[in-house]
Amino acid sequence: MVTAKFLADYFNVSERTIYRDINTLENAGVPIRAQAGVGYFLEKGYHLPPISFTLDEAASLLLGEKLLVSSLDKNSLKNFKQAFNKVKSVIDSSDKDYLSSFDSSVKVFPTGSHFPVDDIKEKKERIYLEDTHSTDKWLIESRNALVNHQVVKIEYTALSSNKHSSRYIEPIGLFYYSWHWHLIGWCRLRETYRDFRLDRILTFLAQSEKFIRHNRLSFQEYLNEQKGSEELETVEIIFGFESARFVGEQRYMFGFIGEEKCKSGIRMKFLTHVPEYMARWLLQYTNDIEVVVGDSIQNLLKKFTSDLTQHWGNKLQK
Repeated sequence: MVTAKFLADYFNVSERTIYRDINTLENAGVPIRAQAGVGYFLEKGYHLPPISFTLDEAASLLLGEKLLVSSLDKNSLKNFKQAFNKVKSVIDSSDKDYLSSFDSSVKVFPTGSHFPVDDIKEKKERIYLEDTHSTDKWLIESRNALVNHQVVKIEYTALSSNKHSSRYIEPIGLFYYSWHWHLIGWCRLRETYRDFRLDRILTFLAQSEKFIRHNRLSFQEYLNEQKGSEELETVEIIFGFESARFVGEQRYMFGFIGEEKCKSGIRMKFLTHVPEYMARWLLQYTNDIEVVVGDSIQNLLKKFTSDLTQHWGNKLQK
């Protein structure tokens, strides 16, 4: 049951409009009943005609399905897929083709545990992730450009330098990892494939020009090539229990994807694009971390430590 006030607030209209619309539906033969002080309801056994979905709604559900794969249990995911299949059964055939094309261009990297980390030294303390909304933009625009094979002009802010640049790209896929959506495409400026995080794209303008899709890697081919690539380096760090308390949201800047307890601390896994900046960040934890996986991080920490020793040794001698 729902009240007229609830419906008015939901649809952002007056209660008078709700009363008028309900009266119209009743005159059309819809068996709406009301219970004083409780609200309106439909008679049992009455079924609404099939619900139509817009393409944007169906595409958003597809993105939701991708994200839920690593978050739901097997039975819940099966129920979601069955529900989504019902949605796809009532959309136009052209929209089904659109969704099929978009489906092959979207991948989600499992994000690992979302649960709080227990602090063994302080049994009552827990570290929680803050409830924040995504800052990613341009998902709908990226989706359309992918399906239509459109060249896109973007203004982009690089994470490493914070400088703006103008790029023309030929998008091949959307990749979700490290808590952000990334648009993958051939960059005409750099003449190679590049990864653009959506929240760092300042402007997004799809061009009338279309590129020949088979001249570029498929999205899956691109991902296969990235395995072992420095662009997506896997790093695993054991933080001592004390240090783990202070890592906070900074870890997401360096591609945090999961964590687990071990005897000596909290083992965190990262998929990073910026090993140099990550190594500089790790220096602050001094001897309370251990690099388990990540040769480049180990080498950079050695170099920075040597640089610091030489720098301060010279300073203190003066």
